[in-house]
Amino acid sequence: MTDDDDDLRGRPDGHRYEAPESDDSRVSKEWVYAVLGILVLGLMALIATGKVQIFPGG
Repeated sequence: MTDDDDDLRGRPDGHRYEAPESDDSRVSKEWVYAVLGILVLGLMALIATGKVQIFPGG
């Protein structure tokens, strides 16, 4: 590519154009965020029930 091609994809705010992500990539991210959310909710439930102590005390 030449410098002219790079200028065509530039935006006035100085950021470069990013192509939209593929459907496979988007779906993969959705699954990762869903699993992460379930893990966080599970940990919160364990903390709320006292099974996991945040500040172990005497």
